[in-house]
Amino acid sequence: LGNVLLTPSITTGIDLWKKNGFRGTFVTPDGDTISPNGVLTGGSGSAVEKSLLATKREIAELEEDVRRLSAELDDQIQEKQKLVSSVTRWDEELTELKNRTHRLEIEINGRKKDLERFEDESERLKQRIAVLEYNRQNIKTEEAQAAQKLLEIQENILLKETAEKELNEIISGFNNRRQQSRSAIDAQERSLTEKKVLLASLAEKKEADLRTVARLQHDISLNESEVARKKEEIAACETQMTDLASAVEAEQEMLQSLYGKLASCEAVLTEMKEKRAVEDERLKGQESEIRDIKRNLDDLQKKANELEMQCREAVLNLDNLQKAVTEKHGVDLKAMMADFTVVTDERVDELSAMLEKDRQTIDNFGEVNLLALNEYAELDQRNQFLTTQLTDLNESLSSLQRTITRINKISRERFAETFAAVNECFKDVFAKIFPGGRGKLLLTDESDLLETGVDIDIQIPGKKAQSVSLLSGGEKSLAAIALIFSIIMYRPTPFLILDEVDAALDDANTNLFNRLIRGVAEQSQVIMITHNKSTMEVADTLFGVTMQKQGISSLVSVTLN
Repeated sequence: LGNVLLTPSITTGIDLWKKNGFRGTFVTPDGDTISPNGVLTGGSGSAVEKSLLATKREIAELEEDVRRLSAELDDQIQEKQKLVSSVTRWDEELTELKNRTHRLEIEINGRKKDLERFEDESERLKQRIAVLEYNRQNIKTEEAQAAQKLLEIQENILLKETAEKELNEIISGFNNRRQQSRSAIDAQERSLTEKKVLLASLAEKKEADLRTVARLQHDISLNESEVARKKEEIAACETQMTDLASAVEAEQEMLQSLYGKLASCEAVLTEMKEKRAVEDERLKGQESEIRDIKRNLDDLQKKANELEMQCREAVLNLDNLQKAVTEKHGVDLKAMMADFTVVTDERVDELSAMLEKDRQTIDNFGEVNLLALNEYAELDQRNQFLTTQLTDLNESLSSLQRTITRINKISRERFAETFAAVNECFKDVFAKIFPGGRGKLLLTDESDLLETGVDIDIQIPGKKAQSVSLLSGGEKSLAAIALIFSIIMYRPTPFLILDEVDAALDDANTNLFNRLIRGVAEQSQVIMITHNKSTMEVADTLFGVTMQKQGISSLVSVTLN
């Protein structure tokens, strides 16, 4: 082939062109060529044609797949739109169900809180019964001690009576020697007088002890009646708790029945909506048919009137023409009309029947409702107005729910912040009131800050932990004062009015209380009603009310500083 070299493949040709110094042309069986300058050109063999046909066929198949997938995509988009509308409707129904469920949960929580409150009341009554039982035991102990003392006093009285008898015998023996031992008799008389005074005092003490025993017996009877009454209250509380538990179960059963009724109502509502849609479509079709028939009837009636007018005009014209022809030409038209074809009576009757039938059809349709369009416009406007109102209500409900959520969040944050600060202040104030003691505030339910309660945990120095109801009056007052003053220290107020808060305090606790008052008075103006002289000493100004005359009171003020 001269300067043309045949190679099995294009790769072999490229390798040969690079390696040996042959400067000719390389050709492959498929028609690919490599010029001496290294330029590659494609051949036109059968393999290339087959590849081109395969590519076209593949392109055609891909176009067919694209059309098929486009149709499927359109179907899927329509199906998606239907599903989106269904999901929207279901979301609305779910929101309504959630609202109903939320209301029922709120009611159930209220019942649960009532149940918890009754349980707390029951615990408090049990603690009260324990206190009363403890007091009863103390009273029994005091009664036994009083009975022991009474026996001892009776024995002393018997001894004194015996001694008195002996003294009387001695006095009768010494009467004979009265003149010789006058001084001794006087001494014995003084001793006897002292013994009699002692006996009288012992008798009075005996009467006082008897009154004490009677008072203790009366207190025991009162305590027993109080215990019986508390037991009745506990039984009533347990009965009420049982009723509340049954009521909660009944409410739950009612809730389940309401859910079932809701599902059935939704099914009925869906069925009624479908029937209404079908009825609306049928009504619209009938209304369109009625409008078409009325238009046709109006056209027919107009044509009938026009034909009747034309007939009358034709009859008049015919009469006029007959008269004119008779007068002008002297021709008898009736004789000439013998050759014309006359309409038969059957045909006339047939036409009359058709006309009467058409008239009857028109009469059967009745009067046309000219206000139907106006009524439809009003109902459509009403529907649009209600739809707008429903949209506004849904938006308002969503906005209200967001506002409630935000308010609850802010309330929880502020409550947690305030509680932590007041708790720290309470620890400091309680340590000042009870040196060596400790106190803190606890939440009954830390998971729900909006519905939780607050418990007070205190430890008085020198005493074991016990219920607040078992503390003395002064200790209860100081615990309450510590809580109030901790709140005031966290957020001071311009004015603070205290009404005999130190009535149950002794002198030592009053001095501690007065120190707190001095600290609070630096930030607030304190107005306090008191009868305690120690508390009056820390005041700047005293205002006293006196009644010098019956029914007439006067005000006295004293400035100390």
